Amino acid sequence: MVEIKSGVLNVRSGPGVNFKKIGTLKNKARVPVAAVKNGWVKITLGKKTGYVLDDYLRVYMPMAEAEARKIAEGADAVQRVSWEKSYTKAQVYAIMEQAFTREFVDRYFKQQFRTDGKDSRGNQLYHVIETEIWGLALYPLDWELKYDPKKPVVTRYQKNGTEYLFISQYHLNEMSRNQTTTICLVKTKAGWRVYDHLVVYEE
Repeated sequence: MVEIKSGVLNVRSGPGVNFKKIGTLKNKARVPVAAVKNGWVKITLGKKTGYVLDDYLRVYMPMAEAEARKIAEGADAVQRVSWEKSYTKAQVYAIMEQAFTREFVDRYFKQQFRTDGKDSRGNQLYHVIETEIWGLALYPLDWELKYDPKKPVVTRYQKNGTEYLFISQYHLNEMSRNQTTTICLVKTKAGWRVYDHLVVYEE
């Protein structure tokens, strides 16, 4: 899918700006993708084969539900370890960075933790703030539909050489209003890492 802020995206006859322009695409246009290489995406434009810069194109890719579930549940399990007891700041980061980006952990630590005494060596200890546990904490996904009406929706795409994964679900919640939560992940050299957790409440 084309993703541009204004104007149109040029389609060229070859993978480079020196190749002839053979067409244009508007924002949100969808086109079949044949290959991605060296920053250029090979597409089908009508009966022609063309190329566009991958900076401006989301290339959607499939992911099996079982794989997405394993990734999400792995991240949830890692985060829950950080709730189990008091840790030093370095220990919290060591736990969380197994499944979360450093930027996410920075926000998570600042928002979710309080001081909790010191260890035997005099190091400051921290514990999760129990009353704020759902702030940046991952909302549990209901893959078996025991409580929620719709299964999680898995969206995976590549843009500008980076892969992203979004796992969203609509949740019924009479206490805090119905909501849709989304786990946002990016693929790094170390594997999939959560970089954000979004919660949108129903009006």
